[in-house]
Amino acid sequence: MNAVKSAAPVVFAAMFLTVWSCASPQEGDLSAGEPIEVSDAEADVATGDDAAPSPESETEEEADKPLRTATVEIYFPSALSDGLVGEFRQIFDTVSPGDRAKQIVADLISGPTSDDCLRAVPPNTRLRQVYVLNDGTAYVDFSSALTEGIGGGSMKELLTVYAIVDSVAFGVREVQRVGILVNGRPLETMNGHLDLSRPLKPNSRLILGSVVVDAGALGPVPAIAD
Repeated sequence: MNAVKSAAPVVFAAMFLTVWSCASPQEGDLSAGEPIEVSDAEADVATGDDAAPSPESETEEEADKPLRTATVEIYFPSALSDGLVGEFRQIFDTVSPGDRAKQIVADLISGPTSDDCLRAVPPNTRLRQVYVLNDGTAYVDFSSALTEGIGGGSMKELLTVYAIVDSVAFGVREVQRVGILVNGRPLETMNGHLDLSRPLKPNSRLILGSVVVDAGALGPVPAIAD
């Protein structure tokens, strides 16, 4: 199964994480390029390089139990029509919503397995961090390759953005809206067509359906590294 290892929340001592305001979309626009400091106490954070749940958050009994898996849908642009198509993937069902969101985004970056789907983001895009705030807002922080590799018109931009938003918001029950960062900073737009100054709610109207992929052909969920 094309899934990734779960990511751990990272505890930064005496540090603040750079992210834009955790205010809801109704509380005002965000200025692109002007990060706002949010303490790690306000956000569940999963970096793109971490691999395992924090041992500090697990009891000895919990550590001995095998991690449960969950089935989620990762949304990709359709190769046949204007809209999104879901592919089912397995992720580790960790306690941390940031961990689960990180696995989903990593699967999105890895690309589709069906010929009915197209890549949502450029293949050289790197996930930097995922923040999930207590108000239900998730922020996904990508490398600059995300915007450098996006071309085409308004529909391509729309499908790229909502492939990210819908995959995270529908796949992580704690998330109600998703904001997109590049190198730790918010964007006004990705390609000039869609306003990204506020976190976006998911849009189910863009979803055309799901592609059923042979689970055995995808392989098992990878083991978590020590």
